[in-house]
Order: sequence, then structure tokens, then C-alpha cells
Amino acid sequence: MKNFLILSTLFTLNNLLFSAEGNTDQKKKPIFPIFGQEAIERGYTLPNTYGINVIYVDMEQQVNINSLNLTGDIFLNKIPLGKLENLLTVKADKAKTVNTNELVRADMWVFPFLNVYGILGKTKGKSTAKVDIQVDKTPIKINNMDFTLKYEGLTYGAGAVLAAGHKNFFYLLDVNYTETSLDIIEGTISALVISPKIGYTFDFYNTKNYIWIGSMYQDITQTLRGDINDVFSLPEPFRVENGKFEVKESSASPWNSTVGFRSEINKNIEFTTEIGFGKRKSVTASLGYRF
Repeated sequence: MKNFLILSTLFTLNNLLFSAEGNTDQKKKPIFPIFGQEAIERGYTLPNTYGINVIYVDMEQQVNINSLNLTGDIFLNKIPLGKLENLLTVKADKAKTVNTNELVRADMWVFPFLNVYGILGKTKGKSTAKVDIQVDKTPIKINNMDFTLKYEGLTYGAGAVLAAGHKNFFYLLDVNYTETSLDIIEGTISALVISPKIGYTFDFYNTKNYIWIGSMYQDITQTLRGDINDVFSLPEPFRVENGKFEVKESSASPWNSTVGFRSEINKNIEFTTEIGFGKRKSVTASLGYRF
């Protein structure tokens, strides 16, 4: 899947560069979008076929902790007590994640109603949870211990947009899948995002503008692994050697609401912003060039 997504992104970028060089003959009918000329003859105004966007996303949400496992050797001072997984019961239900994404998106209108794109960029984030630890067969219990994971990595993916319109109203369905390969701690983050939108377009001082409301479904799964001592330490006189953790998380509230605005400064330059609210909060800003 990783190689397929990377190749898809590179293929899209290659098509953009090739098309930019190959469309110097204005008399030659462009290949894309397919049925584009027919749409224009029916009175539709089409955007330029190819685009490159620089995107920044800031997102905060609650996630479910599906499992949290600790392994290693635990000591009381220098006295070995045994395997961590055999001595401790660990409980955690929820975590808060905060992610920032810096992305580049290359897209192409294949049909007047279908846009495909590839995504490549960087993700940086933090997941924070409160953990309860019970030492089995003893009254020793540690409540609300901070369990914080910091991570970053390469994000890559692909998606498609279905579009339709009637007069000044438009309807969009955006679907994409991304994966993030982490380089600070072991693990991966995968996300399926589905965003239906309905909006209105209007002209203002020689600019074409779009406003919309919508919703976002985001199915996130992530498995994070690393050294226990990097995320928390047991109180003295306990210590852990060769300690490892594995935590599996998923979306707590898959759906949230969105509002957005895009302005086409001209046929080439566009600016987009979108705000998500509800149990998932997000801010997205994008600057794009179309040709």
C-alpha cells in the first residue's frame, strides 16, 4: 500500500509537469478533463485542469485506547521482581491527540465531475492519556499517571473528489486515504477521511468565491510502540529494564461538522480555509496554483 500511494503521488506530479510543457500549442484540444469541452458548451465554467496546493492542518480530537501493553523487567532497587506484563494491570480508556500537518497536494480534473489527487508531507503530533496502574496481588496502585507520546513522520496518500452543481449551488464528496510512517517512535497512523459538502458560489470584486457547510468522517487507527522510559517513569524505588510499550488507538468520535471558504484570486491563484468543530476541532489553510 505504501509503495502504491507514493507511486500514485509521483505519477500525478509527473503528469502535471508533462502537461505544463506539452500545452504550448493552444490550438490542440487538451485531453483532460475528458468531456471538458462538452461541459463548457453546456454553459459550465471549469477550473484549470491541474493544481498544486501547499496545505497546513492543525487538529485536536479524542481517541479511544483499544489496548495498552507494557513489557520488560521490573526491579525493586536491585531486586528483580519479574516480568512487567505479569505483575502490572494497566488501564486507560481515552487520550487526546494534537496533530499538525504540512502537506503538498497535486491534483488533476480527469472529468468535469471527478478530481484525483496525491498527498505528500509531514505530520507532527502528541497523544496524552491518564493511566491507572495496579500492582497485582498488592494494595499498590498508581492513578492518573501521565502517558504522553510525541511523534512525527512522513505522510502520503491519495484521494478523489466528486463534484456537481446547479446554478450557484455546488455539491462535493471528498474521499482520501493516508498513512504516516513514524520516525521517532515505532508505529504507523492510517486515516480514511470522507467529507460531503454543500455550498454556494458568488463573485466579489473580480474574484470567484465559494462558501460551504459540511461534515467530516475520519476513521483513524494508530499503533505506537517504544521505550517505556521515554514516556513515563515508575516512582522510586521501582525501575524498569528493557521496558517496551504498545498502544493501539482509534477515533472516539468519527464525525464532526465543517464550514469553509475558498477564493479564486484569478484563474491561477486560490486560497482555501476550513474550520472543523464539535468533538474534533481543526483549522485548515491552503494556498494553490492552477494551470
